[in-house]
Amino acid sequence: MKGFLQRVFTKRRETPITYDEAKEMAGSPDADVRGKLAQRHDTRPEILYFLATDNDSSVRRHIAANEATPVQADVLLTDDSDDSVRGSLAEKIAHLSAGLTPNETDKLRRMTYEALDKLARDQAVHVRQVISETLKDIAEAPQPIIQQLARDAESVVCGPVLQYSPVLSEEDLLEIIEGSSGRGALSFVSRRRNVGEKLSDAIASSSDKDAISHLLGNKSAQIREETLDQLIDRAPDYPEWHEPLVERQHLPPTAAGKLARFVAENLISVLERRKDLKKEQLDAVREVVQRRIASGEFEKRDEAPEDAKKQKGKKADKAVAADKGAKGKTDTPASGKAATDGEEEEEEPAYERALALHAKKKLTDKEVAKALAANDIKFARAALSVLAGIPPEAVTKVLNTHSAKGVVSLAWKAGLPADLAVKIQVKLGHVPPSQTLNPRNGNQYPLSEDDMNWQLEFFTGMATSGLR
Repeated sequence: MKGFLQRVFTKRRETPITYDEAKEMAGSPDADVRGKLAQRHDTRPEILYFLATDNDSSVRRHIAANEATPVQADVLLTDDSDDSVRGSLAEKIAHLSAGLTPNETDKLRRMTYEALDKLARDQAVHVRQVISETLKDIAEAPQPIIQQLARDAESVVCGPVLQYSPVLSEEDLLEIIEGSSGRGALSFVSRRRNVGEKLSDAIASSSDKDAISHLLGNKSAQIREETLDQLIDRAPDYPEWHEPLVERQHLPPTAAGKLARFVAENLISVLERRKDLKKEQLDAVREVVQRRIASGEFEKRDEAPEDAKKQKGKKADKAVAADKGAKGKTDTPASGKAATDGEEEEEEPAYERALALHAKKKLTDKEVAKALAANDIKFARAALSVLAGIPPEAVTKVLNTHSAKGVVSLAWKAGLPADLAVKIQVKLGHVPPSQTLNPRNGNQYPLSEDDMNWQLEFFTGMATSGLR
């Protein structure tokens, strides 16, 4: 029994070793032995500092990740030649940075802040990205560091803090928007929770159609009626705005009639089913619809009597309510949309269709190109997931960060031509055309295989670890 208890005990805690044993392990020619020592939390600081200069990068990476490592060794590792070592260090220090300021009087806290500041300016994008992802929702994150990350030229770095960080004030965000030169900064800001009217006005007055689309789809964003009216006037040229506009709560009085003039027939039906529109607003919609029917744009509707329309609407509402109430159902209606409101359920039919085509060896680059041309975004995303053999949540992670390198790597993994990867960057990844990575030497991918594999490993790792 005693031996059993000892085994259980040693599984839960590190078996103590003497100082001489630690010194012997530190001098071992076996990097695995030195690596195990580098991971221990009871290793003496001077030995951890010594291992920070180890010739093997895996040992230094363990030292970088070890919270017992002295700050002096952390500072030393900020200049490490291996990006992965600095990346591990960045994640650890970022987790320990809450409450730090540039004016620390305590020497060790000041050294920690300076190390974090240096890593936030690191030449390797993924080192800065790790810090941004770690600090994005920490309310006590150091403000100067967040400000630096928010202005980073890489969207995978600036994006997380622009979208989530509570440290950034409305004034900060307005200043960033004013000085923005692409990189998708506005799109990240427009997806923040509770975007205020000033920010909404700044985004709406821009030429960034994707950012405006995200703003319109952001139910928590506060948009003035006058601003919405101006966007509706511009909307005929931007079909991607139509759906979020007709579903937008609190439409201005004349908005429904204006929208009815140019949105597709299925969106007209959405307007007609809205419960918040007054009778005169609905009358304005029906009047426009009748004109479009008369012009031959829409087919004539059979259910002319008003009572029949109301009855049909009630039945439809009951059917929708029944679908929403059915727990665990996976059946989908003929339209291809899922029976529940969640995004994952809506994605499921597209994913199943992609799997079925792949099983028949018919999921080709032509199918992906056809989906992009038809604006069938859900199927295109599902096809990328199936072809690349990557979980849908990891694909979503790549696309939502608007990283040209990440999207290119995803298209490469899916076995798609490099020229199609350009369209995927713009259409699915919302990478500004001026920032896309274009094929080289005809139709070759612009990144090395090592770079693309690293990008995919990074995003897949973040998706599986639960990072937003």
